[in-house]
Amino acid sequence: MKKVVPFLSLILLSINLFAQQADSVTMLPGTSVDVYYNLSTGTKDTVRNTNWHIAFAVRKAQPPLKTMQAATIIVNDGRSVDMYKSNQTFANWKNFDTSGWMRWTQTTNSDSTWDVGALNQIRSLSNPFDYGWGQYDMASKDVVGDQIWLMAIAVSPNPAAPRLLKKLTVHSIVYDTMWVFTISNIDGTDSNTVSIRKSNFNNKLFAYYNVLTNTVIDREPALNTWDILFTRYKTMVTLFGQTLMYPVMGVLHNPTVTTAKYIGADAKTYVPKASLDFKTNINQMGWDWKLITTTPGNWPIRDSLSYVVKTGLNSFYRLFFTEYFASSTRQNISFNKTLFTDLTSTSEVKEAFNNLQVYPNPASEKLNIELSVIKPIASLNVELMDITGRVIQSQNFTQVKGNFDLTISTATLNSGVYFLTVQTEGYKVSKKVVIN
Repeated sequence: MKKVVPFLSLILLSINLFAQQADSVTMLPGTSVDVYYNLSTGTKDTVRNTNWHIAFAVRKAQPPLKTMQAATIIVNDGRSVDMYKSNQTFANWKNFDTSGWMRWTQTTNSDSTWDVGALNQIRSLSNPFDYGWGQYDMASKDVVGDQIWLMAIAVSPNPAAPRLLKKLTVHSIVYDTMWVFTISNIDGTDSNTVSIRKSNFNNKLFAYYNVLTNTVIDREPALNTWDILFTRYKTMVTLFGQTLMYPVMGVLHNPTVTTAKYIGADAKTYVPKASLDFKTNINQMGWDWKLITTTPGNWPIRDSLSYVVKTGLNSFYRLFFTEYFASSTRQNISFNKTLFTDLTSTSEVKEAFNNLQVYPNPASEKLNIELSVIKPIASLNVELMDITGRVIQSQNFTQVKGNFDLTISTATLNSGVYFLTVQTEGYKVSKKVVIN
């Protein structure tokens, strides 16, 4: 039996309601930590990002399309570790000539994929066996390298201070099981040949190496425990009319996650659609949801911008940022997230609205509204307006699914013509109603 009330009464036989949640991440000054964040649990794994210089991929190759993920080498370029390619091979190791090294080709990590690091950038795209630092050998099943690379590492906060120089040769990946490389000072001192077994880093992206302490570091949480990463990395930025590679604080995502960007005045209330363009590039969220400023304190956050992060078959999070605070003592990033368990297509909304029933018409005491919704409609608005367009009654409902039954009391309304409007994002149905 329907219940009649003066405003709007709602009876839902099936409804999924997921409230918007506010959360935040606190980081040390200068973004000296990484925070791995799980959207479902809110878990934050905070790890230092100043204790490594170079990292080696530990995922297995999955031929034919996913082999780069097994041979990636990245550098900590967000912490001023730069990599330069020489034209010399390991035969010149003892007599490595660094004359003019600042004019050598400098390579950086890709900011759109985990699968292309600084040492992979010079690979031949037409040769599937070329990984930049080495070539796949069909006979041995190893990836074999011979190139000498130069690492320039900032060891002082003073940008004008000399950098520490190291030379590096990556010898091989042995049958997709073990990395072997040699690293030393330019004069050959502090020389170390290092082996890293991939099996020691199961369910991780990389094994990390500190060239100052000659230590292999296991610093990542398990790959299946995080969705997005708050970190410092290099990307192309336009500052004062110049476009250059610049270190930024931004958000990258797990390679199993896809993300869509939405720009619009309704970004904070936007109802995600199945037609969204989800992308695999890990910097879809990136850094430019905020505006760069040089003064400590709150940085401006871009309005009308949100993201939809797909973390599973039926898990979609709408996320938008609300604060970025940076000072000499702390950094704080605040954001709101809302979980949706399904995305509704426009055609499905139309089908539901085609079944919209409004009765009796003419009405005297009450007006009944019935709607059958197959997939959840995240936001549904019902309005009753008079003939001048003045809103008499209005109500908004969230995560509507199933049989939607609504009763509006009309006993106190003046006789005449009214318009009932039922709408969701991108679709609206209006019906003329006569009140006696």
